[in-house]
Amino acid sequence: MMMFIKFIINNFFTLFLMMCMVMILFPSNFKKIHPLVMGSLMLMISIFISLSLNFYNKSSLYSLLMYLIVIGGFLILFLYFNSFALNNKVTLNFDLFFWFIYKYSMLLLMFILIIYEINNFNLIMFINNNLLEMNFFNLNYYKNNIMPMINIYLKFYLLTFFGMIYLFYTLIIVVKMLYYTKPKALRQGY
Repeated sequence: MMMFIKFIINNFFTLFLMMCMVMILFPSNFKKIHPLVMGSLMLMISIFISLSLNFYNKSSLYSLLMYLIVIGGFLILFLYFNSFALNNKVTLNFDLFFWFIYKYSMLLLMFILIIYEINNFNLIMFINNNLLEMNFFNLNYYKNNIMPMINIYLKFYLLTFFGMIYLFYTLIIVVKMLYYTKPKALRQGY
């Protein structure tokens, strides 16, 4: 039981992100949920992902760039949907909003009660976390090292490196597809 609680505490950001993903993927009714609510949930998830990246990496530049890219993607999605949307009045279902707040608070309360059962607040504040202490040791080592860029080739960063190559490859494919076709503008005057 104690191993399970230590696992929950060590993976706080991951579990919180999983809880947010569950709330996005399993709303009470897909037909009644508004796109603004879904967008706010995605914004909350991107904020927590950037916070967790800032917590575990030595540089906050990576998390800032990731957050700005996600916000830029949200702006592009907003412009895309705005080009197809009519000028209708937006109505939000407040019953669904209160149900969402209730579901969110119950999940958060359950998580807090699980953590509160250990009666050791130091573990919640990550003071006794061996992984974090090891990260701080590595942080001091890499700050004093002459070649800090070598750490992107470590095993932990290979997934990030693969993601960068994949995004660059898809960017080239999309640019080539748009170059050989003649795309129409989203808003056309009649």
